[in-house]
Amino acid sequence: MLANTITLFRVFFTFLVIALFGHYARLDIILIFAIALIFILDAVDGIIARKRKETSEMGALLDTIADRIVENTFWIYFTAIGLTPVWMPIVVMARGFITETLQRTHGYPEKGWTYALTRSRISRGLYGAVKTITFISLASATVFNNAPLSTTSRILATLAIGFCLLRGLPFFFLRKTPCPPST
Repeated sequence: MLANTITLFRVFFTFLVIALFGHYARLDIILIFAIALIFILDAVDGIIARKRKETSEMGALLDTIADRIVENTFWIYFTAIGLTPVWMPIVVMARGFITETLQRTHGYPEKGWTYALTRSRISRGLYGAVKTITFISLASATVFNNAPLSTTSRILATLAIGFCLLRGLPFFFLRKTPCPPST
């Protein structure tokens, strides 16, 4: 399935970008665009899966895993090089563990504000855009060593963390769906 191949490529490409970033000034500029491509491909894999009717539970799970790996890798990297404080990747990862667990035990929001904030294409698209802009900004601050850009990047990172937490909030309001009795 093409969509799953794109999803796996995003993970591999993320690791490659991180391995190369910060070693060659000219290459770093290209890698900034590569970061944008990684996040654009996240939207593309979903579009392709729907258009080719290749959606599946396994594909959705693979996409979620890839999203977490990509996002956490960038948060950890920018923290490791000193651009973001250590609490940021910790918050993102803790939120991920909590919401994934609550999704498995309580299900997914299906309607109303909980759905709009967590599952709607608009919410997911906005969050993807915020992360993309944040990581491009952080990478650019590294490459161009610009104090105002570094400050702007930290503000964007804080906003991205806030959006991350806001999107996780509805999971605490879900009611557990009763399990069928075992026979």
